[in-house]
Amino acid sequence: MFKKFLTSMFAVGALVLAGCASNGDSAAAGGATAGAGGADVFGKPIYLRGEMNDWAAKPEFLVQKVEDGVYMAKAELKVDYAPYKFKFADSAWTPGTNFGYVEAPGVFELNGEPVVLNPNSKFEEVKITPDADGMFEFYLDVRGEKPVTYVKPAK
Repeated sequence: MFKKFLTSMFAVGALVLAGCASNGDSAAAGGATAGAGGADVFGKPIYLRGEMNDWAAKPEFLVQKVEDGVYMAKAELKVDYAPYKFKFADSAWTPGTNFGYVEAPGVFELNGEPVVLNPNSKFEEVKITPDADGMFEFYLDVRGEKPVTYVKPAK
């Protein structure tokens, strides 16, 4: 009976440890993409984080790769709640993957020039005021010398 008990406890312990070892983060597993269809940027899953989602790293706000070096996430915005502040960052706000504006005021105007980003920012959020309620596409473009962001109404 004691042998059965020990064998059972060993099996339960092995299952618990196996569950803890898998956190769903493909960056930790060395994967090229972040689970749930997201894409890694500089080796980490990156999220659109801002006032539209209480700054949380939620799966529905993982950026998606739209072409080499260009990533996008969508969010619904309402004119009455504007201006919105936002950034792109991993789940831990890690330097190197915490994208905020380089120069104040960091405001993006629809149909305007992209805002240059600093991947090592701390509190520098980009601001946007939508011209109408609706879904918007937030882009992170890391193809150039410095990363930039811009926003477009969703199609």
